[in-house]
Amino acid sequence: MHLWFIMDGNRRWAKQHLLQTLLGHQEGSKRVEEIIELCYQEEVEYCSFWALAKKNIENRTPEELNYLYELFRESAERLLPKLLEKSIRFEWIGNPDILPAQTVELLDSIREKARNGTKMTLIFAIGYGGQDEIIRALKKFVKEGGDIETLDENTFLPFLDTGRFPAPDLIVRTGGDMRLSGYFLYQSEYSEYYFTPTLWPDFKEAEFHRALESLKWAKRNFGK
Repeated sequence: MHLWFIMDGNRRWAKQHLLQTLLGHQEGSKRVEEIIELCYQEEVEYCSFWALAKKNIENRTPEELNYLYELFRESAERLLPKLLEKSIRFEWIGNPDILPAQTVELLDSIREKARNGTKMTLIFAIGYGGQDEIIRALKKFVKEGGDIETLDENTFLPFLDTGRFPAPDLIVRTGGDMRLSGYFLYQSEYSEYYFTPTLWPDFKEAEFHRALESLKWAKRNFGK
């Protein structure tokens, strides 16, 4: 099973609680760690989190982005020992060219240290956008001398950031918006969706299990 989380609502949560916007991200970071543990307990093979979109980088203030990058660093320091202890493999996807070099180095370092995990694969999408992923994949295909006449849905997969992972079974979006926003754009053809008005910092165990339950009742024909 592959679960994808679109974590929306950190800033609105902070506003509701009369807190600075940045504190909403801090609370959301805590929730990520809790949901990772729940996925592990449920023996989910892959769990993925959209932590920072390409358009976030283009549209948010330097202050907020710098805070987020520092939050990634702090979260990584807490997470890495747990990943190694529980044999969780770490991966990340996104456009490295739009991220600070220190952030890319950090993500690559964690991936290397936790590459041998066998119990679950944890994926962070940072600096990621579905359209950007496809454009970069096409450029890579052309650069490597690919034959357009033999290109099909399957032969294109290896050129995508997400191509080395199974398609998502369930995409969970918090915060009330009912849209995909380009997440796992190429491979979500037969994904199921769980939309909830719950803001990400309030997405806790009960809501997590409701999302899983929705997948159990889904009728999945995969085009048959």
